[in-house]
Amino acid sequence: MIQKGRGSSVLSYKSRESIGILIGVLTLVLSLSPYEIFYTALLVLSFLIGYEVSKAIGSELFYAAPLTFIFGSISPELGILCVLLISFYAGWKSWNFEDFLRSFLISIYAGYLLTYLLNIKAIDNYAIVKLIFFVWAVDVFSYYTGKKFGKTPLSPRLSPKKTWEGLMGGFLAGSILLAVFYGPKGLLWSPLMVAFALLGDLFKSYIKRSVGIKDFSNVLGEHGGFTDRFDSLIFTAPIYLFLLKF
Repeated sequence: MIQKGRGSSVLSYKSRESIGILIGVLTLVLSLSPYEIFYTALLVLSFLIGYEVSKAIGSELFYAAPLTFIFGSISPELGILCVLLISFYAGWKSWNFEDFLRSFLISIYAGYLLTYLLNIKAIDNYAIVKLIFFVWAVDVFSYYTGKKFGKTPLSPRLSPKKTWEGLMGGFLAGSILLAVFYGPKGLLWSPLMVAFALLGDLFKSYIKRSVGIKDFSNVLGEHGGFTDRFDSLIFTAPIYLFLLKF
C-alpha cells in the first residue's frame, strides 16, 4: 500500500510537470504568433477566465469579459465605458450593489487587463515573451526557494504555503532577468513588477477563499483553471507596459 501511494505521488508529480510544460510551450507559441492569432487567443482566454470567475462568484455575466476585451482593444476609453455600462446594468437589473461589483470585477480582471498584453505585443513582438519568462522566473523560484528554505509565512490567511523566503527567491530571480533584458531600467522597475506578480497571486487566492474553492476549475488538471495559471501575468501587464514606454 505504501509503495502504491509513493508511485501515485510520483506519477501525479510527473503529470503536473508535463501539463505545466505543455501550457508553457503553447503560451510561448501563441505569444510569438501573428497579431491576429494572438488577439484571438486572448479573446478566448478572456472568455474562459470570465466564465471561471463568474461561476465562482455567482454571476451570470461571464460575457462581460470578452465584450470589454473587444472594446478595450479598440481604445482604452471604450473599454472603460464598456466596464461601466455592463456593471451599472447588472446593478440596475437586480437593484443590488453586489451584482455591480461582481460585473465590475469580471470586466476588469478578465477583460480590460488583457488588453495590456495586446498593447505590449504591438510595441515589440518579443516583449511579451520576456514578460512571460519574468512571470515564470518569479513563480518557479518563489516556489522552490520557499519549499527549500521557507519558514516565515507571508500571508497565512490567504496563501498559507507562501513564505517571505520564497518571495525573496522570486524577487532575486525576477530582478536578475529584468536586468538582463533592460539593464538598470529593468532593475529599477523590478520591485514593482514582483509586487504586482505577487498581488495577482494573492488576489486570486482571496477570491477562492472568499467563495470556498480550491481552484477555479479542473480543466488543466492539477494546475486548476486558466485563472489559476494566468493571474500574475494579467496583473503585471500594465506595469510592464509602463516599463516599455518610460
